[in-house]
Amino acid sequence: MKKVIVGICKLCKKEKPLTYEHIPPKSAFNNNTKFYEVNSKDYYQNAMDYSEGKLKPKSRIEQGGFGNHCLCDECNGYLGKKYVRDYKKFAEISYGIINQYQDAKCYEFDVSDINLLKFIKQIIAIFICCNNSNFTKTYDGLIEFVMDENSNILSDRYKVYMYLNHEGNIRNGNIMYTNLCGAMCEFTFKPFGFVLNIDNPKPILQLSDVTNFKYYNSEIKYQKLMIKLNKYPTILPFPLDYRSKDEIKS
Repeated sequence: MKKVIVGICKLCKKEKPLTYEHIPPKSAFNNNTKFYEVNSKDYYQNAMDYSEGKLKPKSRIEQGGFGNHCLCDECNGYLGKKYVRDYKKFAEISYGIINQYQDAKCYEFDVSDINLLKFIKQIIAIFICCNNSNFTKTYDGLIEFVMDENSNILSDRYKVYMYLNHEGNIRNGNIMYTNLCGAMCEFTFKPFGFVLNIDNPKPILQLSDVTNFKYYNSEIKYQKLMIKLNKYPTILPFPLDYRSKDEIKS
């Protein structure tokens, strides 16, 4: 018999039995993911040894998909019904392009068949689920944006960036504070990488700013909607570090 985990749902903020939320969605290549859970301080101190295989995690391999118990059944189902389909479709298109043109570093392709408003709401939901409950108390408006499927109201203090990812490690989406960009979260799971940057007026130039996805209008029939995304590895855990193994060694 499975143990029932009761806690505060990160979306509705009610105390309920919590379900396991796959982050990203299970259908977006996160079905049989195997991963280790490593103490973050230890991982940052020994990041190079971990990436080169010189140091093995002491924890056991977790299976069944990356995620955590963060949502009640109702909110989990809401995301699945409203947003997961478009996230999955975008992931399938991106994965196919990366595999077909593996040596390319930048890709431009048509996403006119994807509801980009639903896609960016799923991105914000990922960041909410990756952080503790105080995250949405400090950074307000995120829950309201996700829980209203038609809302395009997302404060200008939030900028969402995106890139493609083909190798390296998962980045877990936790809030971090950096010297150059201030408060930010970075989540990476193939084929995507996302950055949520908060209260920073300066753009992150190496990434594609997709914040305007919030203005997507499903009633407009787009003949073609092109997006350009760079592809980066995530070898080390440090935010915005996209060096290859060779670049790191040199």
